[in-house]
Amino acid sequence: MKADLKKAILGIVFFSAQLAFAQSTVKGKITDASQVPIPGVTIMEAGTDNGTVSDFDGTYSLATDSDNAVLIFSYIGFKTQEIPVRGQDIMDVTLEENREILDEVVVVGYGKMKKSDLTGAVSSVDAEQLERFPKTNAAEALQGQVSGLNIRVNASDAEGSGTSIQIRGQNSISASNSPLIILDGIPYYGNLSEINPVDIQSMDVLKDASSTAIYGSRGANGVILITTKKGKTGKPMITYDTYYRLDAVGYYPAMMDGRRFGDAKVTYGEPLTNIEQKNYDAGHTTDWMDIATRTGASVQHNLSVRGASEKINYYISAGINDNTGIVVGDDFKRVSLRTNIETEIADWITFGTTTQLGFYDRDGISADVDKAFNSNPLGDAYNEDGSYTLDSWEDAFWAANPMADTAADNNNDTWRIITNNYFDIKIPFVAGLSYKLNVGYNYSHRQYERYYGMDTRTGNKVNGELYNSYQYDKDWVVENIISYNRTFGKHSLFLTGLYSTQENSYQFNTLTGRGFPNDLLGYYQPSNASSLSGDANYTQRNYVSQMFRSNYTFDDRYLLTFTVRRDGYSGFGKDNKFGVFPSFAFGWNLANEGFIKNSEKLGFISQLKLRLSYGENGNEAIAPYSSLAPLYPKANLDENHQTAVGYYPEKLGNPELSWETTRSFNIGTDFSLWKNRVSGNVDVYFSKTTDLLLNRTIPALNGTDQITENVGETKNQGVDITLNTINIAKTDFTWRTNVVFSRYKTEIVNVGLTDDNGNYIDDVASRWFIGQPINVNYDYLIDGVWQVADFNDPAIPDSMKEGYRPGDMKYKDVDGDGDVDASDQTIIGSAVPTFSAGLTNIISYKNFSFSFFLNGIFGIDRRNPVLNNFIPQLENVYDIVDYWREDNTNTIYPKNTPGSNKYDTDYFDSATFVRLQDITLSYNFEKDLMDKMGLNSLQVYIDLKNVHTWTDWIGVDPEHVSNQGNPMPKSYLIGLKVSL
Repeated sequence: MKADLKKAILGIVFFSAQLAFAQSTVKGKITDASQVPIPGVTIMEAGTDNGTVSDFDGTYSLATDSDNAVLIFSYIGFKTQEIPVRGQDIMDVTLEENREILDEVVVVGYGKMKKSDLTGAVSSVDAEQLERFPKTNAAEALQGQVSGLNIRVNASDAEGSGTSIQIRGQNSISASNSPLIILDGIPYYGNLSEINPVDIQSMDVLKDASSTAIYGSRGANGVILITTKKGKTGKPMITYDTYYRLDAVGYYPAMMDGRRFGDAKVTYGEPLTNIEQKNYDAGHTTDWMDIATRTGASVQHNLSVRGASEKINYYISAGINDNTGIVVGDDFKRVSLRTNIETEIADWITFGTTTQLGFYDRDGISADVDKAFNSNPLGDAYNEDGSYTLDSWEDAFWAANPMADTAADNNNDTWRIITNNYFDIKIPFVAGLSYKLNVGYNYSHRQYERYYGMDTRTGNKVNGELYNSYQYDKDWVVENIISYNRTFGKHSLFLTGLYSTQENSYQFNTLTGRGFPNDLLGYYQPSNASSLSGDANYTQRNYVSQMFRSNYTFDDRYLLTFTVRRDGYSGFGKDNKFGVFPSFAFGWNLANEGFIKNSEKLGFISQLKLRLSYGENGNEAIAPYSSLAPLYPKANLDENHQTAVGYYPEKLGNPELSWETTRSFNIGTDFSLWKNRVSGNVDVYFSKTTDLLLNRTIPALNGTDQITENVGETKNQGVDITLNTINIAKTDFTWRTNVVFSRYKTEIVNVGLTDDNGNYIDDVASRWFIGQPINVNYDYLIDGVWQVADFNDPAIPDSMKEGYRPGDMKYKDVDGDGDVDASDQTIIGSAVPTFSAGLTNIISYKNFSFSFFLNGIFGIDRRNPVLNNFIPQLENVYDIVDYWREDNTNTIYPKNTPGSNKYDTDYFDSATFVRLQDITLSYNFEKDLMDKMGLNSLQVYIDLKNVHTWTDWIGVDPEHVSNQGNPMPKSYLIGLKVSL
């Protein structure tokens, strides 16, 4: 035993000696260019799993298997270095900062700039972010990703078109508050759902007046610049991207069955009709929401090829997106073809084109979900032959079957071409000087043909109804852009001049016919109509613009931007068609100052920039011809009792009509800390909008009582915050977080009305109140329910009791005059959110990537029709909303009978919510396997949408405008992306 033990010990010693001889230990310290230690650097031995991480002092120690080992040093924000050991015991390494993050190129309108040189408030979303959570609509892909950008899903449909977009809230009362969309350099007026999100390379959001002033009269509401993909240097890459998605109804209040409905109706003293009684006795229930909804499905296929050589780069793609919505009849199909080509004709001239062809199919007529919510569960949905009934039950002329018109023959197709073609010319013999001719054209044709046959409710009443419409949109723009971009030592200068013209025209023709002998020819038989009418409309807008912008940088520290734009718009008065909009901005790159670069205490600062800007923008978003007096026909009888057609002005013309003007200050900072582990920006802004475009009521002695004038003023202030963090950065594991926060407050300063003393007063009829937001909740304030004891309470004036019964809704006497009338209406809660926020987390482990996105709106109150009385069909309302009854009087809700809500007042409810909006899990297959298969990459992914919503809201969805509209779907998606 002792001999064996000695042999074992000798063997271990011998083996350890061999191991020590074979291995070598490398030590060292890792610093940046300023000799500041960098902790957390990953050091890996190439071709092995052997590695370590530098400590707080930047030091490391790693045992290698060979003197010929190669060490890989990597850290977020720095360039990766590969260094051979070559027998060295000590290897001190200086990492070079990766300027790509700081020098990221951002599209700013009529050009590009380094992000570090920006003086305005600009946020960018790249292709990686857009593709992380697959969307049908590009607008939804921006939701919760950009601070200050509010994208609200007002309704759910297969197209994803029910979205509204605002940047930094509302400035205008009557004119549009939607941002200007620029697609590949030219204005875009179509639906964002008509752009294939897969084709988008980046979306840059211009938020402050300095960055938007370059678009002058159309930049007051912010600008979204959409840039589509181009080719990349290298061999051609072919990519195929596909997914299949199932959509299920997310949530809607459970509906009463027939027996509960019948019992409730009888309880409240309402007799059952014949059909109701028949179905009640038979135990029959009609679940209208079940009939009106279904499981939706979507499939998408995208095929693209991209590449670049020395003289040409190209991106060509084709995509099909076919969506079947969760509501019967709600369908959308998009077919798109995109060709982006740029070629260098000579050393000094480049030609490029970005062109999209699109076909959009919106056939089908959706079931009426609003009616389904309020349809009688004791009604009948089907006839004996299986066809839809036209009315839900007798004795209710308004009770249309929500499915009754889905059988209509409907053709709704749109064709669109968007093309931007340009020549980029470098002026010979003048370094840095270039000229660009940009020509854009946008054309769309919509053909809408619909026929309600005798088997539909609409057609049955008039012996068939035909409606045909044809719509044409044309928009062309020609831009002449001259640029000068040079660096002289520490001085950098970028000058841009523009002269552009644009025309937008819209033509609309309709034909309506009723009364047909039969349904055989559908919408192809207008000549057979017993009554036929039509309408036509044509509008045209013209613009002329000149612009000059100067960007100056000194020593990468001090940045100055000055912009002035002059715009002319045909829609304004003849005396005031042109406006001038200046702006300036200052930036200070503090991180490039010596007292920070050379400071050990401040060495954690990678980037720190302060920005200050002021600018003026216009808002011309009103209908053409608004400055003119439109004439409308008005028939009279002459002395012979014959029809005499005359015309009267609907409103007075105004030759002085001009732009709303928004003047805005922005103070902001961009920062990056601890070698870009923490980065973000903070912006605080103040704006005032004057010369609002409002319709005013005037004395009728002018021949009309309306005129559009530049009167009124609003102000807006808010804060935008974006924070990006790299929480963990290891070789096989990373965790990144993105947080956005937005808060704004808009107030009306005046609407042009004054009292006898010249003080500004409210426009109560229009619900515009001084010191309040543009949109408010204004109604009678509910103050409980009238109880029997109240009528014997001497403290309550008799005038307050008159006309009420026990169980009726009680209203608050706000002005304290002992009576409730229109003067007691008041502002209730907040119709705009206190703030909104988004949180995105991206976690990667080896080849797996996991992401989830939380979106929240806070501090908003909305009318909730589900809480109104006399809707006994909603089971959760009946169970949760405790209505007053003679045997149940201790309630906050009145009797569920007609007349108990005297003023038809709505209940207001908190629409605050936090939604787990997306969860995505993806896997990228190993590169070795891809090489064997001849592929460049292969990724599979799954995505869950609208997973859960935390809210106190009772109803379909706290975000939707209609609380009884299409429910928000929950989606389950599986996809594949392969490139070779």
